[in-house]
Amino acid sequence: MKKIFYIQKYAFWRQTDKENMPNVDFIPALLRRRLTGVEKIGLYLANQLEPFPPATQVVFASRFGEWQQTIDLIRQFFNDHEMSPAGFSHSVHNAMPGVFSLLGKNKESYTSIAAGENTIESGLMDAFCGKLPTLFICAEEETPEFYRPQFSNPFGGHGVAFILSDQPFLNARKISLEITKSSETSLTFEKLCRFLDTEDGLITEHFVLRKEK
Repeated sequence: MKKIFYIQKYAFWRQTDKENMPNVDFIPALLRRRLTGVEKIGLYLANQLEPFPPATQVVFASRFGEWQQTIDLIRQFFNDHEMSPAGFSHSVHNAMPGVFSLLGKNKESYTSIAAGENTIESGLMDAFCGKLPTLFICAEEETPEFYRPQFSNPFGGHGVAFILSDQPFLNARKISLEITKSSETSLTFEKLCRFLDTEDGLITEHFVLRKEK
């Protein structure tokens, strides 16, 4: 059984040698100074889908979330025996969609998902099964120096975002979803980007996506 969806617009961002963080000058300076890397990436991507959808559910997926902010807070507590309340508010896993809701005056619900290697796939399933339209955002900041020895392939910051709908609209990309079971490895950021940008199909462990005419 196939179900039809529509992708309105999508955006990617990848850290490069020339761009360590995306430009978020559209955010007021007082708030911008407090933003974490994950928040900057996620908000930048949402802003690429202008205008900010004012009444759109948000699904935010991040495997590691605000890990650099958490490291900084733990070090602060160890050194000063206290922890910044403002810093803590930006360390929780739903910090990015929370800031997005405030900036865009979005009163719809949001979900934050972390599911290990299955984070992106789980986030997509939540988006497909939830109330539509939905803004899907996946964002990861650069592997912190503290954790680099634990990773065989430390990664740079990256993210992807798109608006998912069950209703057709002008210039929308029509896709089909079919629930299945396969031996595919975990869905990665690069695989999702290739599907959105160039490839006609995407097979994950639990579903298949195809572009429809």
